[in-house]
Amino acid sequence: MAKKRKPSNPANLCRSEVKLGKMIVIDPSSGKTGEAGWAEFEAGTPTAWGTISIPFSKVAFKRFNNLGKILREDFPAEYDVLMIELLKGKYAKLVLKQSSAVFGACLNWEKVMMIAPRSWQAIADRLGGWIKRDDVDAIYMGYAAIAFAEGYEPKWKREAQEAFLAELAKDYNWKLEDW
Repeated sequence: MAKKRKPSNPANLCRSEVKLGKMIVIDPSSGKTGEAGWAEFEAGTPTAWGTISIPFSKVAFKRFNNLGKILREDFPAEYDVLMIELLKGKYAKLVLKQSSAVFGACLNWEKVMMIAPRSWQAIADRLGGWIKRDDVDAIYMGYAAIAFAEGYEPKWKREAQEAFLAELAKDYNWKLEDW
């Protein structure tokens, strides 16, 4: 029996939905800023983005209830894909995992995609124009999802990666500066 290969590409399971459908991307809050970044994409292009201010409470379940209420009121749309950061290792603070679970539970989505911070940040670095801000992080996470759906490979040489990403940015008319 042939050994099953693990897909090298996080977008393999929802490739067409990422490229052609409606995607919501969430950069969850760890509680430090009280804000989470979000971006909506349609057919590979960001259509709206911003931050969600999460009212602080020392009691975690109150904070998550507040977040759930905001999500249900402000994001009633149906999405083909929910994309969120893959949280493991040193990034896996309990409150961050819990807030990610609230996002997953309160948004209406068909498929979920997760991406490691290092993966999307490497793509952001090669695209250029990325600044560390919650909403911009969400946009660049979406760009990374589309790049993987289009066939981007982290094993390529840097020059090939940059050329591939530059062509995608042009094809999809991505905003890469003036944040």
